[in-house]
Amino acid sequence: MIETASLIVVNLVIAAFIGGIIGYLLGKSSGSTYRPSNNKNVKDDVVNIKSKSSVNPIFRKNSSVDNKPLILSSPRPSGKDKLIKIKGIDSKVEENLNKLGIFHFNQIAAWSNKNCDWIEEFLSLPNCAKKNQWVEQAKILEAGKQTVYSQKIENGEVDAN
Repeated sequence: MIETASLIVVNLVIAAFIGGIIGYLLGKSSGSTYRPSNNKNVKDDVVNIKSKSSVNPIFRKNSSVDNKPLILSSPRPSGKDKLIKIKGIDSKVEENLNKLGIFHFNQIAAWSNKNCDWIEEFLSLPNCAKKNQWVEQAKILEAGKQTVYSQKIENGEVDAN
């Protein structure tokens, strides 16, 4: 029994050695080696790489993900709601909410106070959601009713841009 175990161990060592040699030879023959840039402006290269890659906005801030509201990957087939009908949401804020995955009134209507805090911190809009009562307005709009502000938006009396 000990003889069989020792033979297995010897075979494993030989297999690892042969695998290491084959890996080394394959890596060397592929020709891909790391060559540091001779360019003095390495910072420019890093900036170009960062600007080309798109980073999920959720990871840009240090907010606690525990309080993040429910998000969707895309709007429903019926289309996204006009979030600008909510007082305090202009076209830029609506665009940022859409980037986060918030497209519909019912998503905002379901927010808790902690969700509002998270959105306000993440979008750098201190006390905007609570002060303008986004959740309450979203509940009204979700029910198919209008608020005074949403009627003004519909009539073109207020420019939300």
